[in-house]
Amino acid sequence: MATVQMLVLDPRLDGAIRPLARGTAVAQGLALLLLAYLVWRWSVRAPLERLFARRRQRRPAARARSDEQLRALSEENQKRLTQLHSMMQMNRSLRDKLSRLGAEHAAALRARDAALGISQDAILLTDAVGAVTGVSSATATLLRSPRESLVGKRFEDIAPLFVDGVGAFRDHPLRNFLSAVTAAPGGIPQIRQAVLVNHENEPVPVFVTASAIIDGNGQSLGCAVRFSRADAPAPEPSAGPALSLADAQIDAWSSKLLSREPFERRLDELVADAVDNNIQHALIYARVDELDRINDQAGYWAGEQALWHAAKNFAMALTDAGSGYRPSNSRFAALLVGSDLQHALRVAERIRAHAQANELVWNGKRIACTFSIAVLPIARSGGTRAQLLGQAETLLAEAKNRGGNRVLHEVPADAPGARRRDDQAWLDWLTPRLEDGRAHLISQELRPLADASHKPLVEFFLRVEDDDGVWLEPGYYLPAVERLQQSHRVDLWTLRHLLRVLENHPELLETHAMVSLNLASQSLLNPEFAASAFEIIGNSPVDTERLCFEIDEGFAVGQSSVLQRFIEQLRPLGVRFAIDRCHTTTGITQLRHLPIDYMKIHPSVTRNIESDALDRAHLKWICEAAHLLGRRTCAINVESEGAMGALRDAGVDFVQGTAVNKIGPMMT
Repeated sequence: MATVQMLVLDPRLDGAIRPLARGTAVAQGLALLLLAYLVWRWSVRAPLERLFARRRQRRPAARARSDEQLRALSEENQKRLTQLHSMMQMNRSLRDKLSRLGAEHAAALRARDAALGISQDAILLTDAVGAVTGVSSATATLLRSPRESLVGKRFEDIAPLFVDGVGAFRDHPLRNFLSAVTAAPGGIPQIRQAVLVNHENEPVPVFVTASAIIDGNGQSLGCAVRFSRADAPAPEPSAGPALSLADAQIDAWSSKLLSREPFERRLDELVADAVDNNIQHALIYARVDELDRINDQAGYWAGEQALWHAAKNFAMALTDAGSGYRPSNSRFAALLVGSDLQHALRVAERIRAHAQANELVWNGKRIACTFSIAVLPIARSGGTRAQLLGQAETLLAEAKNRGGNRVLHEVPADAPGARRRDDQAWLDWLTPRLEDGRAHLISQELRPLADASHKPLVEFFLRVEDDDGVWLEPGYYLPAVERLQQSHRVDLWTLRHLLRVLENHPELLETHAMVSLNLASQSLLNPEFAASAFEIIGNSPVDTERLCFEIDEGFAVGQSSVLQRFIEQLRPLGVRFAIDRCHTTTGITQLRHLPIDYMKIHPSVTRNIESDALDRAHLKWICEAAHLLGRRTCAINVESEGAMGALRDAGVDFVQGTAVNKIGPMMT
């Protein structure tokens, strides 16, 4: 230790040691660099070189495998292209086959429709699920609906069947009828007697024959249904006019004419078709000339025969030119699809000439049943249904002014405007009078005739005061108000006023069994009228079971489904209903099922009751039928005291008219 200290402390030795230390440090650094290089070479570079060498050796094999996979994929794609080409060829073949089948199917449908079109039987076809696929013209007539509106709907919806032979037959629907037919072994036909309710809510007794349509494999494709009326009377020779209202020959021709509802539906369809597709159609609208004169001179029954005779003439002359309709009792119409005005005029002239040449023979006398006819085009600029019918009525009025028995098609330029001005003037005249105390209610009693112990009935009428103080009847202003479709406002005002009168005078209901009010037919067609009337009556403290609404029989015939809905809406309140001016044009079948309480007999039936034995027999038949159905009868407009005995003998329950009561117990 002492020696080292001496060497260090010796300055002579320090100069020699320092260069030696520096050389040693450099050597050590070089040794470290060499060591690091060797480590890198053997630990990093060599493995990498071996890895790269191995990868170079593997690359050709991977490339070969990749090429093999690519070749396999190409072969698979080629196979799929071949399959796709084959499928496309098959698809073209199937498409061609489908086109041929579609053409054959269309031809089969045309043949089926042609066969149904010429069939005189009421036949209906359905598919396997019960949807209607085809109907004959006779079926459309029986159901009171256009053929186009029947196809595609369910059989149960368009032809509801009910069990025959029960009182309340509507409570006993004939369920699963077609299902039983398709399930029958070997397609054995099923025959049932039932009640069919048509689209005007009329019950029709029918025999229904249905059989399944079976294909070659025994599978059911649908059903064929045939209807036969069960109430069609057999024609019997008679020396004179019979009392029956279902004369076989006349009814056969009348049944070819559809009623108001299908007429309006079809007219709306043609108007829309004219607007959308610019296709022209034509409307023929006819009225029997001087029907009132026939009733007055030859009696009611002659008037009814004149209408039936006119229906026969109209249907025979129309033939296959178009669809025939009877919108109201004395109006007849035809819709000619795809017809121009000139063709429609030729058809109308044929109808007019046929009616002129074929008069009605009644009790040895010849009665002319001619037509006034209006012809109008249904075109894109022709207007709506209401406008067309308004123009038709204008032409009929013009034809009447010229003596009738003619065809007109040009509406005078000023006629529609003048009529609208006149109608609006009447409405402007009426509206303030309903509010300022110049509208009044008067009453007239219906006295009991068969049983004096019964309380009388009372009917209220609206009278409106004119500027000179005269109380005008509705006949002056109501036609104009109806043409403007505002009659429901008048009837609702009258109903409110009547209920206030009954509320303020309860003694009136103590002395009378029923209070009645006549409703305008146009009001019942308003979709909001029933709901408004229900609200007014429901909010009144008056006993609603003592309130009765009277509806004209002509409306009940032409719009029976509308009347049925109206009655069903108000029945829950207990309101009663009466058919006014009834001479049983409804027929015994419809009379049986109309939910009414009273029948007010048309004055033409009772006018000659003292001298005409046929009228007496007719009146007795009406009364007997009404009593069997639980209805009360009333003879109206009775002006002769001498008629009371004949009315009583016929079984009339109540009588109304100046002969028994000129003015009732109440006037407001």
